[in-house]
Amino acid sequence: MIRIVTRIVTRIMSRIMSWIMSKVMNVLEQASIATMLICSVGVCVLGGCALPYREPNPSFPLTHAEAESDLRRMAESPVALERPVIVVSGIGDPAVSSAAIVRAIGPTTVGTVIEVDFFDELTFPGARQKLLRETALHLGVSIDALPEVDVVAFSMGGLVARDAAIIDAAGRRLPIRRLFTICTPHEGARLAGIPLGTPQSEDMKTTSDFIQRLRTARRKYDLCCYTRLDDITVGEEFAAPEGTALWWLPTPSGQWAHMQAFDDPRIMADIARRLRGEAPFSTLPAAPLPN
Repeated sequence: MIRIVTRIVTRIMSRIMSWIMSKVMNVLEQASIATMLICSVGVCVLGGCALPYREPNPSFPLTHAEAESDLRRMAESPVALERPVIVVSGIGDPAVSSAAIVRAIGPTTVGTVIEVDFFDELTFPGARQKLLRETALHLGVSIDALPEVDVVAFSMGGLVARDAAIIDAAGRRLPIRRLFTICTPHEGARLAGIPLGTPQSEDMKTTSDFIQRLRTARRKYDLCCYTRLDDITVGEEFAAPEGTALWWLPTPSGQWAHMQAFDDPRIMADIARRLRGEAPFSTLPAAPLPN
């Protein structure tokens, strides 16, 4: 009985710490410390602090209006998917991000789109196993014989997908063909330096064994990375593995750079085009991050 109570208490405390971490991310998300001192608390809470003007990305010069118009065009003429698409949230996210992504790209395609959230998972190993289980369950196949899939992931979900693509001791992995990530801390996260004691925050340190494992693992899939500027949760400089193209966008003033990226129609339209086999708005070579 004591063991059961201890496990329950530990689980509750871990969830509380995860919740605290998400709140800290929200508070610190807005901008630099200097900007936060200027903004009133009420403005920060209700609408987000004003962000500095950023020039458009020359390799991704898409406006919100153009993106929304193109999403409507694609929804009017959906195209069959080449393979199942798995949409995954971040760890501890109650499907807010994954649901928004499905709402955006779902109507533009015809085929299997599976949503997986990790609200009930607190670790990357646990999230990896859930991703494999849920994919097998929804596709009606054995977890040992998963078919090739495309994955769209927000934040920590991108790390879960990369981890799942690595074969484990049981010979299991998620056969990813294309991975699209949005504000994923591929090289670690800025806020991981805050000592909150949660498993995922430790694993997202730039020097962690987990991040190093992902760095050294051979990738057998195409990786397409998106981010928004002024993301102090992850840091746009960490949003793609070294040497991988990163398509960045300015964050509209008054928005959370990280927490609203999954609802950015510019990113959604570009991913939808790629899933449909159309030419994306983003082009190579990807423009470097602005200073």
